[in-house]
Amino acid sequence: ILNTPVSSWPVVDVLIAFYSSGFPLHKAEEYVELRNPFVLNDLGMQRTLMDRRKVYDLMEASGIDVPRHVYCSRDGYASKGSGAGDGSGSNNLVEHDDYIEVNGVEIHKPFVEKPVDADDHNVHIYYPQSAGGGCKKLFRKVGNRSSEFYPDINSVRASGSYIYEEFVETQGTDVKMYTVGPDYGHAEARKSPAVDGKVMRDSDGKEVRYPVILSLREKEIARRIVLVFKQQVCGFDLLRVQEGDSLVSYCCDVNGWSFVKNSRKYYDDCAQLLCEYMLAAVKPRALQGFSALDPLLSTYATWSTNTPVKPDAPGRSSSHPNVSAPGFFDDPNTPLRGNIEDAEVSGILTPRKDNPTTLEDGARPVREISNELERDPPSRCSSAGAQGPSDSAKWKESNQNSWTGSNPSTHQEELRCVIAVIRHGDRTPKQKLKIKVDHPLFLSYYAREGKGGRKDLKIKAKAPLLSFLDVIKTIIVETELAKGTPSSDSPDAQRKLRSDLYKLRHMRDVLSRWKISGLNRKLQIKPSKWNDVTDECSELVLIMKWGGNLTKLGERQALTLGRRFRHEMYPDPSGGGILRLHSTFRHDLKIKTSDEGRVMKTAAAFAKGMLELEGELPPILVSLVHKEKESMHMLDPSGNKEVKVVLEGCKAKIHDQLQVDMDFNDVGLEDDVMKEMGVVSESSSMYAALKELKNPRDRLFEIHKGMGELIEQLDEMLGVVGSAEEHNEDGEGLKAHLKEDEALSGIKLYKGETLLELTERWRLLYNKLYDEESGEFDLTKIPDVHDNVRFDMLHNPHLGLTQTLEKMYRLAKLMADCVVPQEYGINIEEKREIGSKMCKALIEKIKYDLIIAKTDNQVDMRYMIDLSHSADLAINTLGRRIRTRLYFTSESHLHTLLNVLRFVHADSDLDSPLDKNARKMIKETPELCYLTQIVLRLFEDTSKDMDDPKRFRVEIGFSPGATATPLHMSERSRDGDSSRFDTAKLQTISKEMLTCDELESYFIESIKHGYSPDSEDERRMRKEKKKAEQAETESVASRVSEGSRESSPRKG
Repeated sequence: ILNTPVSSWPVVDVLIAFYSSGFPLHKAEEYVELRNPFVLNDLGMQRTLMDRRKVYDLMEASGIDVPRHVYCSRDGYASKGSGAGDGSGSNNLVEHDDYIEVNGVEIHKPFVEKPVDADDHNVHIYYPQSAGGGCKKLFRKVGNRSSEFYPDINSVRASGSYIYEEFVETQGTDVKMYTVGPDYGHAEARKSPAVDGKVMRDSDGKEVRYPVILSLREKEIARRIVLVFKQQVCGFDLLRVQEGDSLVSYCCDVNGWSFVKNSRKYYDDCAQLLCEYMLAAVKPRALQGFSALDPLLSTYATWSTNTPVKPDAPGRSSSHPNVSAPGFFDDPNTPLRGNIEDAEVSGILTPRKDNPTTLEDGARPVREISNELERDPPSRCSSAGAQGPSDSAKWKESNQNSWTGSNPSTHQEELRCVIAVIRHGDRTPKQKLKIKVDHPLFLSYYAREGKGGRKDLKIKAKAPLLSFLDVIKTIIVETELAKGTPSSDSPDAQRKLRSDLYKLRHMRDVLSRWKISGLNRKLQIKPSKWNDVTDECSELVLIMKWGGNLTKLGERQALTLGRRFRHEMYPDPSGGGILRLHSTFRHDLKIKTSDEGRVMKTAAAFAKGMLELEGELPPILVSLVHKEKESMHMLDPSGNKEVKVVLEGCKAKIHDQLQVDMDFNDVGLEDDVMKEMGVVSESSSMYAALKELKNPRDRLFEIHKGMGELIEQLDEMLGVVGSAEEHNEDGEGLKAHLKEDEALSGIKLYKGETLLELTERWRLLYNKLYDEESGEFDLTKIPDVHDNVRFDMLHNPHLGLTQTLEKMYRLAKLMADCVVPQEYGINIEEKREIGSKMCKALIEKIKYDLIIAKTDNQVDMRYMIDLSHSADLAINTLGRRIRTRLYFTSESHLHTLLNVLRFVHADSDLDSPLDKNARKMIKETPELCYLTQIVLRLFEDTSKDMDDPKRFRVEIGFSPGATATPLHMSERSRDGDSSRFDTAKLQTISKEMLTCDELESYFIESIKHGYSPDSEDERRMRKEKKKAEQAETESVASRVSEGSRESSPRKG
């Protein structure tokens, strides 16, 4: 019929037609105009679906949430929605490092670039430099791939029309929804192609998807899309986002005609509903009633209670057991029963005035509708569908075998929640270079970038850094020319000129080392003097910071730890452990980090190992890792002024105590010096370190001397004979004998660091460690010395400096073991105070996590398996759910959190939740290395009553992380030693049978001591959290009340 005129086409009562590539849509429209059949999916609106901009505009007009977006319409499309931006219609796209600007709207990375043509599936996602940059290209599935990542693509496409929208974080999950009419919907969740691009398929080769329960808002979205777009059979995509305590769903695409791939229940329901709609349209009196199968909302039709109904077919159950589906297979000549009015028949397929679908007609925005689920999720401890005692038994049996050294679990226990606080992985040394300048070009740059203000500037973006690099190069050339001419300047002035020139060259080399992208350097500009007459800046302080990036070793260690975590923290039966739960949406995972790049990338590498993901880190980071911005220093202590004051006091005490010229082998525990340093036990790691150091001042001089010897060796490698200012003029850090000589004599250093930069890294540290005039050491530099020597032993072993580095490492580690623990409190009282203040927000969050997991509150679980499809699912225990909360942070939070757990406040009558032997073990732990972990696991004993405090117990585990010294892995053969990727095993440190109630009470006590009522932070935090805490309390109380009414314990 494609090649014949529509007048020759068969005459039909109902037409099912949907556009696809090559389909003659115009001929189908001609046929409808000629014959006027009932059209299941409107043909004219299918043209609307071809343009993604028209789809977004219609959804906005219908009160449906869509991602924040803007159109770049180079084809002249005019929009009345928010996509038009300021309405100028200029469509000029201005691209910056981490955002674009179109029609007055800024869209920051990560953002999505969609072609406006709905048939073009080449969608791109662009990632911010803080996540590593790059672009992920999505496409129609090819084999087992749905996307690929391109790390070097950072610029958007220059031709064509696109929608640019903010990337919506969905825990790496998409929801595909399928409608059959306005009152029926089926939703399935799948892994988002934005995560790693690997398509998960079942044994039949079909993509793995699982039905999930809809919220009332999502049901209303479905109803409005069906009626507004006039597509009875329709598919669309939802992005679920947790905004506070509310679940918000954004619709990001409407596909038109779509069918579920593999669901018997959906096929049965769809067949019945389509028949009903067709009969309602062409022969309404043959229909005895409307189906009640899985309605999204109340149907518009009503029927009397005496309407005969057809029993459910054998082997098939209705999703609403109390409502039987009316039959329509009876004699069509039978008079209509139930008195279905014609208006009601047509109303089920078209909008009604009393239930509008657009804002113009009086519809409320969807987000103002109740956020409740349409039905209760399956009971957490109940099995649904096909019972599998063997599966449940394996899960419980494996509970007992996980986590080395854990308390024995009873067979009734189920793991409910895993909470971990983890330090970031191995990193490059953090470095800083400071210089005062007054050159007019620098002052002009500051005025231009600061837009005439007086504020300090932080420069990270590519364009201003490149501009600053040009300024430095120009000034270096001028200074070199001036240096070569006779001068009447004093020797001091000439010396300063040479020093400044050297610093500028160093700064130039740092900026030129890598392509300017990612968080690998930062420039701070601070005005230090002002001209009172002209009100212009006359002197600046330039501060260049770089380093502190996650190394490849750190990435591998985090990935390996993620894999171990999956096997050891969760039951691991042969049928599939946490991966099985995660893939079937029964594992609620949230990963939160501070905003430091090394911390975020550690979390992404850990998630990659834990969930067996593939590909590069940026897409995983953006999809699964959430930066904490509103939790008041929860994972980042910077900016906490109150804590900073106390920490500075501790550093001052350390400075005085470890400058002493005395042998600690001659000092006993009872000596005042030991007491002042907080050493109260021979078993403490600090006591052992002091005894081995003997005289700390002598050891400091040895460290300083060793650094000097190292610098001499490096200077020899550089070919430097004279002073620092005699370095090679080309800034390469090498005096080449021939032009064709390779820079650095062929020596390749880690992360592209030049030999000059490595030398200056040590030289700056050497100069800062000891002040010859005062004769004092700056002990805050000891951790930096330890980090630097460890880094060079691990990553630059081929320099041939192993002997010098080994000697320095042993001394620096002993000094660091004395200095670092004291930075978070000298005595027990200070350790308690600093711990309570620094970790207050984190402890509050952990306490909240335990309460939510204990009460099985669904407030923060985005995806719930739909029990009505249990017959189609190869899942034995649909009700099993586990929460995982992973918090990645820096060393300071691990030290202070351990101090909170170890030391009880003096006015408290509570005991520490840690075992006595465990506290001793922690005291003997010399260092909290990279990837140190504190892990809490919540278990529920279902054999105990709901009001029995022993029903829920907590295990606390501790690992000091990557404790292996760099000594055994510093040789070139280290690549064959996989042990360098390992971390120390977790050990149980909690008391035996520690109840969740006991731990919550202990946390409440610590939180109370962390409050300072008059601090600005506390006032702001109380104001922000007041509403959220009230809602949380009401929700938890409701759950506890419901649980206490249960007549018998829940069975797993």
